[in-house]
Amino acid sequence: MIEPSIPTVDLSPFLTEHEDGNKKKVMETITKACSEYGFFQIVNHGVSLDLMKQAMDLSKTFFNYSDEEKNKSSPSSNAPLPAGYSRQPLHSPDKNEYLLVFPPRSNFNVYPENPPQLR
Repeated sequence: MIEPSIPTVDLSPFLTEHEDGNKKKVMETITKACSEYGFFQIVNHGVSLDLMKQAMDLSKTFFNYSDEEKNKSSPSSNAPLPAGYSRQPLHSPDKNEYLLVFPPRSNFNVYPENPPQLR
C-alpha cells in the first residue's frame, strides 16, 4: 500500500503579475488539502530561509518565557480582534498557546516587549 503524501501548494502564481487560471487552481488545491488532509506544505512562497529561521528562533524564545512575561502581550478587554498572546481555555482539549499578529500596519497588533525583534 502506498502512503499518501502531504499535499504541496505552490504559491508562485501569486507572486507574478500575470492573471491566469493558476491562482484559481492553487486555491482549489488548498481547499482540497484542508478538506481531505487538514494541512499542507507551502512551496515557492518568496520567504527566505534565513527569515523563516529567525522567526522560528524568536518564536521559541517568546514561548519559553514565563506566563507573566507572555501575558504582557495579551490584548486588552476592549480589543475588537484577539490579537496578541493567548492560550486555549483550561477545559479545552487543545492546550495550545498562540501569538496572533496581523499585517504590520494593523492597529490591532499587540506586540511582545520581549524579544523586541519579534515584530
